[in-house]
Amino acid sequence: MSVPRSPIVTPPPTSKASSSLAGERRWLIAEMRGVMANFAQIYFMPSPGIGALLLAVLALADLSAAMTGLAASVSASGFAIALRIPRDRRRAGLIGYNGALTGIAFGALWQPDASFAAWLTLCVGMSVVATAILARCRIPALTGPFVVAMTVTWALRPWLDLLPRSGALACDAGTPGFVFCAVGQVVFIAPLVLGLLTWYVLALGNVRATLWALIAATTVWMIFTLMATPWPSMTVQMGGAGVNAFLAALGLGVFGRPPKLRLLGAMLAATICVVLGTWLAPLRWPYFTLPFNLAVWLVLGIGAWRGHQAKQKIKQKATA
Repeated sequence: MSVPRSPIVTPPPTSKASSSLAGERRWLIAEMRGVMANFAQIYFMPSPGIGALLLAVLALADLSAAMTGLAASVSASGFAIALRIPRDRRRAGLIGYNGALTGIAFGALWQPDASFAAWLTLCVGMSVVATAILARCRIPALTGPFVVAMTVTWALRPWLDLLPRSGALACDAGTPGFVFCAVGQVVFIAPLVLGLLTWYVLALGNVRATLWALIAATTVWMIFTLMATPWPSMTVQMGGAGVNAFLAALGLGVFGRPPKLRLLGAMLAATICVVLGTWLAPLRWPYFTLPFNLAVWLVLGIGAWRGHQAKQKIKQKATA
């Protein structure tokens, strides 16, 4: 006696279409989270939520810079997809944050037009490639690609026909609130209140590292304030020193370095600011976040070298 078999039921075409649509929606949401994470990674935060809050604060301070930064962040994620960057790194914002920061800087400094958009797109693409190469070589990219993109752009301004925007507000170095203002200046946010709000958003992501970075930046501000009496020129360098010192301390904290090395990195970044500022000031050439990069690379490099030396001594003792 044969057993009746139930007929094979094929899902209707609408079911397959809805499943595909749901998959595309999930992919788009994940990629948009990566776009927001690009903003958070400027401050070493791997959180799309923190990135969205930072973008909102930036929009309050400068809507044009926020929109340009958002467009650059989307472009950076697009370039990362085209280059087949691993999904996890891309969506964590580890590849596109230099592009997002470049877009913010362009929007804060220059007026958008056709040449502006074309050159920014090229800079974002180059920053993604450079960040990916450094990551493959296991070298912290930090904001190195951003510095290179901005330096080349600054050199080519006469040929790019970039129209400058009106001067941005500067931080008042005469009060302790300068430190919070410097936190916001990393992404070209000048008002003190919004700088304080920026620091609060960062504290939501990593309160310990952010607090130690604030302490280091405050220490640098106090030293510069004391030195400004015999050397008034130090006041001119205080803005760049505040931004780079905070970033150096924050970065070293995220990399797990102890507080004394975070303070050392902040002081080293501030010192480099004074040297570069004195040298470049007559040329009216900005150094952006180069001192922060040099300081962190130096501290991390020395630490890696000492670790290698310690391992070599252990091996020598083991073979002796």
